[in-house]
Amino acid sequence: MIVLAPIADAAHIVHGPIACCANTWEGRGVLSAVGTMHRRGFSTDLSELDIIYGGEEKLRRTITEVVEREQPPAVFVYSTCVTGLTGEDLTAVCAAAEAELGVPVIPVHAPGFVGPKNLGNRIAGEVLLDRVIGTAEPDTVTPTDIVLIGEYNVAGDLDLVEPLLARAGIRILSRITGNARFEEIRWAHRGRVSAVVCSRALVNVAEKLRNSYGIPYVEVSFFGSTEIARSLRLIADMLELVSPDAVGVRARVDAVIAEEEATLFTAFEPFADLRGKRAVLYSGGVKSWSMVSALRDIGIDVIAVGVKKASHEDEEKVRALLGEDAPILEDISPKVIRRLMAEGGDLLVAGGRNQYLAAKEGWPFIDVNQERHSAYAGYEGLVSMARDLHDSVAFYAGAVADGPGTIEVESVGRAAVIDPIKQAPTLGAVLATQGVHGAVPLLHGAQGCTFLEKVLLIKHFREPIALSTTKLFTEDVVLGGSERIEQSVSALVDSSAPELITVIPTALAEVKGDDVVSAVAGLADVRIPVLAVRTPDYDGGMQEGYSAVVRSLLSLAVGGRTAPAQITIIAGPHLTPADFYAVRELAEAFGLRPIVVPDLAALDGSREGLSPLAQGGVTLEELRSVGRSAHTIVIGASLAGIGAELEARFDTPYSTLDAIHGLAATDRLLELFSALSGLPVPAGQLRRRRILVDALRDAHGALAGEPIALALEPDHALSLSALLAETGARLTQAVVPTAASGIERIAAERVVVGDFASVEAGARLLLSGSHAHDRAALLGTPLLEIGFPSHHAFGAAQRVTVGYSGATTLVNDMANALVTGAMNGEE
Repeated sequence: MIVLAPIADAAHIVHGPIACCANTWEGRGVLSAVGTMHRRGFSTDLSELDIIYGGEEKLRRTITEVVEREQPPAVFVYSTCVTGLTGEDLTAVCAAAEAELGVPVIPVHAPGFVGPKNLGNRIAGEVLLDRVIGTAEPDTVTPTDIVLIGEYNVAGDLDLVEPLLARAGIRILSRITGNARFEEIRWAHRGRVSAVVCSRALVNVAEKLRNSYGIPYVEVSFFGSTEIARSLRLIADMLELVSPDAVGVRARVDAVIAEEEATLFTAFEPFADLRGKRAVLYSGGVKSWSMVSALRDIGIDVIAVGVKKASHEDEEKVRALLGEDAPILEDISPKVIRRLMAEGGDLLVAGGRNQYLAAKEGWPFIDVNQERHSAYAGYEGLVSMARDLHDSVAFYAGAVADGPGTIEVESVGRAAVIDPIKQAPTLGAVLATQGVHGAVPLLHGAQGCTFLEKVLLIKHFREPIALSTTKLFTEDVVLGGSERIEQSVSALVDSSAPELITVIPTALAEVKGDDVVSAVAGLADVRIPVLAVRTPDYDGGMQEGYSAVVRSLLSLAVGGRTAPAQITIIAGPHLTPADFYAVRELAEAFGLRPIVVPDLAALDGSREGLSPLAQGGVTLEELRSVGRSAHTIVIGASLAGIGAELEARFDTPYSTLDAIHGLAATDRLLELFSALSGLPVPAGQLRRRRILVDALRDAHGALAGEPIALALEPDHALSLSALLAETGARLTQAVVPTAASGIERIAAERVVVGDFASVEAGARLLLSGSHAHDRAALLGTPLLEIGFPSHHAFGAAQRVTVGYSGATTLVNDMANALVTGAMNGEE
């Protein structure tokens, strides 16, 4: 199937038990622009009874169903060990189906027990020669038509090579078989020259075309600038030799080579750190020597080459490159690889089966075999190879974790806000109040403000939200609405018996001049705390409103004798309810007694019953005891000043953490808990740390160097940028809604204060909330829904994103989103 499956408009049916299909389905990183059949799986799924009584009738029905359902131009039917052993007559069944359905139905007799992979490749070549090639004629032919044999467009290699040929005036008449249509293979006998990439597998096809049709062939490789130039010139010279009308091809090829090589030096400059690095190479066939050439073109020395799957001719080519004393090894087991790396290897260049050995051992690695997802052919592919190697070296050296440091922040520079990221300060104030048990926020303004904010919060958290309003009408706006505060507070006290009320004026109340502070101070008969919190909608965003309420809540704290194990944790709105609970559990694992202000953990779905008041958050008693805490931990740059304010009032030492997303950030948090408690980090957390390190290594091949953008609240952007740096991804653009403190420390190439319209094309993934869907769709960028609001995806409130486990989840989610986006053809 390695040879035939890339024919993406044909159907491929595996006749055997389900494992024979399932185990080969999408086993290679082959891409195609002509169909999706190469990514599909069709099987007869033989049962025990089918094996006993025969599966030929089931095969006939399967062929019919696939043809009627998918309408392919041809069907390939593969025998397996079971059907080969039981003697199923594929040839007869396929012939009957072809006569009945009117499409070619081609049996492929290559059960697994007949020999190794390369024998199967040769059998596939014979099938093409016997049943496909020579059965149709092309509409047109040119003097520079070639047949490209053994190039399967793994990861898009052919997409980088074909334009080079086209620029030189060389047309690929037939591709065997990467990115091929079934029809074009039928007229391969009309090519002028065959170019064989994987000679060990399909040289039989090239030889038969030469012997039967007089088409000469050359052996080529498109990995590395040296081999690309050699191969392009071989093809051009052969075309000019056999086709008088192809004069001038060599000159055009030389021009293309000169143009491409002129840019390589500049393209390699960012990867100068690779020069002199020492690589262990373990690949098969043509890549055992062509990758040697490519690595040397980058400036990397090859200290060992595994040739277990290479031919004698391949070994001779390795020696021609590295000398007669070339370090060629038949035994390239993990034990040998470990020895070679310990003796001076800097890089492992091998197949996907060695990826996780490299990850476990902490070796820089790239996959160059059939499972890979990066195209390395052509000049552009060579630069990509250098970039991937550079990113892998940087990842394992820890160089990516530092980020770019302080950068200049940009502004969009236009009056219109288009598709705003920004949320109202009043919403942040309402959210903070949800983290106080028995509290209710009272919005002083028109009813619409309350209704819309309540709907937005309910859609995000999928939980009841405590929120009331003074419900200002026209007469209140004209005559004054301060008395509506007293009326509304009294009504709330009588109807709901809250333990605390936050009065939050909207922009309407602020602009009309209502003195909310004085109105609240005049509530002489109210025996519960009522806090006036000014958060006008025209001043800041969600974080600012949240911070204002937190400061107001902490005004209730009183001093007293220090409680040694008690700490105060002040966390921002960028954490999920599950994150709040996770931080509490981490602190408690060290024997600490945390007071979390505010505590939004109750919004994770754990509350029971229905109440008009916030339930399950920090209590008034706990708020008052904050002055007795031994330490204050502030999480989030927008809250940074609060620690100093509590220190000034109660002489409480404090620590401020910009981030708790990612490896280093979690290390700092747990080191702080350990220092405060005098206890070591629990073994369970050390295990989770190892899992996170493993996840970072597993995913770095998918994430390293990939351009990612985010559009989030400033604290969230700052915290996640640290994790993105650890993955090796490039945070190319961070768009934040306000010029908040700390955004200059976001580890991004560009930080923009703007809106969703400010999010630019070019990223492979966008991290943002639900409101980014339209922008992501317009840009063709996959969206990983994170942050506020998130109402298209379930479970936003229950999602843990902090700590080692949360970071592991985020790393895997980002890698999966990138892979899925690539499979769906998104940029």
